[in-house]
Amino acid sequence: MNPFENLPINNGPKKEVLDEKWYSSFEKIGAFQDFEYLTGKKEHREDQKQKFISGEIENPELDYPELETFDFSSKEQSLLELKRAVITTEPNETLNQLYRWKINEKIADLRMLQATKNGNDKKFSRYSKFIYGEPDREIFEYTISQIKSVVDKQLFSEDADIKNAAERLNKNLFDALANNANTIFPENFDIPATQNKKEEKEYSTEEIRAAFENFLKEKAVDGWKVVVDICGRFTSLNISQDKKEINIPSTRRLKETALQELIAHELGTHVMRREKGEHSKLKLLGLGLDRYLKGEGGISTYAEQKISGFSDFSGLDGHLAIALATGSDGKKRNFREVFEILRDIYFIKSKKNKEEAWESAENSAWTRCVRTFRGTICKTPGACLTRDIVYREGNIAVWNLVKENSPEVRRFSVGKYDPSNPRHIWILDQLGITDEDLDSLDKASKK
Repeated sequence: MNPFENLPINNGPKKEVLDEKWYSSFEKIGAFQDFEYLTGKKEHREDQKQKFISGEIENPELDYPELETFDFSSKEQSLLELKRAVITTEPNETLNQLYRWKINEKIADLRMLQATKNGNDKKFSRYSKFIYGEPDREIFEYTISQIKSVVDKQLFSEDADIKNAAERLNKNLFDALANNANTIFPENFDIPATQNKKEEKEYSTEEIRAAFENFLKEKAVDGWKVVVDICGRFTSLNISQDKKEINIPSTRRLKETALQELIAHELGTHVMRREKGEHSKLKLLGLGLDRYLKGEGGISTYAEQKISGFSDFSGLDGHLAIALATGSDGKKRNFREVFEILRDIYFIKSKKNKEEAWESAENSAWTRCVRTFRGTICKTPGACLTRDIVYREGNIAVWNLVKENSPEVRRFSVGKYDPSNPRHIWILDQLGITDEDLDSLDKASKK
């Protein structure tokens, strides 16, 4: 069963809404996403990249122009006032508590961004861990075991540069490796085998945009815009929950299967869960319960993997980079230190000729480190944005639910929540939000 096959979701009869009193107020002040304010000017970051890779500077200085005019105080004051109103006037104890949790999370989000503006990595790191958590040690060890299998083969390479890179990794990366990683190997799960990629048409940016718009039209989803980003603000596709806007980098090109995966991931999950949630009896499911991103990352990658299969759980690079930065192996690292490890990994794994492989490895390591250390000054060991751990940890959690034949799989598309979080299950059960709500909504929409 594919929970993302449901057709138009917003034409059915008006349902009872439990949080009508609070949702519109919260949406106005709390729909922002922190990472959208951590982008920089293309020219500045390109300049920093060249200086960093050439060795002219030890660590880059990332700019955050979106924060220059951000009104932190008024937004936080509005959230605090809304929180007081919920606490004092909402009689439903479950609604009262879940909105308090969500508002507290967004206040932490604001304070994390304020820490970025002030260059305070200690506060930034603390709030990031509060919101997104820290890397799971067992999953880190599983990832490291995969890297080690690659490194071990290249320790005997006849190419001196590849051998040296493998020796550097062998010396610096495996001291803390334990032997409990085999409990989560993909082969222990009933997962679809990787499909052989045939020759496929490549889609241009405009064709990707048209495919996205066709999907939204077919699903009768209104109010969303698909925009080609010609200013270079985003290096990957970005969905703004606040503006209901889908931004596609102007340089993006995709083969047919990759386009199908992207639609399943971004539109079939992120957009549709927003729409499903907003039209459910708990509208906050449109923006997400607090700490919902582990479920969002897991379900979106699960939907993607069902199209073409996979040989490993999603999000290895992001989880590894954050684990290295935060010191899952006992050593906290800054931008430069994580970059050098990732560069060597990308280099020894590459199938390109050596010169191209090194340049590609530098570019990939730079891009990953910018994503990992955005929000910080890049110099403080251990300080990074831990957000991207949700993809790998969420993906493993979702496949565990599928493996166990959990009835929760049926409820995946009801809105933005984490199906592996017992507290979220409790909230939905307390409010009577079940998979039957999806059935009645779909039947109404197909009439």
